[in-house]
Amino acid sequence: MLRFIGFTLLEYLRSGRIMIDLIAATIFFVIFLRPSGKSIEAGYFFTVTGIFMLGLTLYTLSAMLSVGDRPQGYLLLTRRLDRTSYLLGYYYSALALLGGIYGLICLVTAFLNAPPDLTLGSWFLGTLPLLLNVALLAALLLMLSPLVFSPGWRLFILGLIALAFSSNFIPTSIYSALPGVIQVLLDSAQTILSWPLVPGFSGFALAVQRNYDSSALFIIIAQVSLLIALLGLAIYSFGQRDLMFSNQ
Repeated sequence: MLRFIGFTLLEYLRSGRIMIDLIAATIFFVIFLRPSGKSIEAGYFFTVTGIFMLGLTLYTLSAMLSVGDRPQGYLLLTRRLDRTSYLLGYYYSALALLGGIYGLICLVTAFLNAPPDLTLGSWFLGTLPLLLNVALLAALLLMLSPLVFSPGWRLFILGLIALAFSSNFIPTSIYSALPGVIQVLLDSAQTILSWPLVPGFSGFALAVQRNYDSSALFIIIAQVSLLIALLGLAIYSFGQRDLMFSNQ
């Protein structure tokens, strides 16, 4: 699988897709982190960088999976590479690339516009939950990819996610006009479905504040546990499906 990851990264570089990641990172630094006569704060750095990395994850993992969702994948799977290694190979390749982009952003920021209130240790404490959030989003996108879930299951999961955020999308006037039973059901469903989102939001807050109190360990454990669950579900589903790669 390590050789497959190296091959995937090399193919990603040779295809030129890496230029979009680098251009996006450059534009992000110029707009939000470049020196402008006033030093940036550590909380600001992790806030904007965390949001940018989540946005970049959407593109990078999608681009990686588009490489894997091709008929050529049958040739690899008939050799010594099993389905789990094939799927995780693209996942780890995307994480390696995203980690490298994040490392470049940190290095350039440290040399050109380092936050005065950010030490090396504090930088690591903010990086850990930030990258775990990147891994969580990448695992969710992996699970929702055409390689893993069928269209019906993808729509079902997306519907659950939309229901978890229903209070943000349903206008107050429409919500108030609903029958009381429907309101109770919506509130109950939203409460239940929002629990899997708690590790991600808590991890983002931990990255910004870097306040490692008694609850910080539980946040990290929750992020890791959710990550294992998402990857496990993706691997199981991928192993049960009849593979139909797209003709690209």
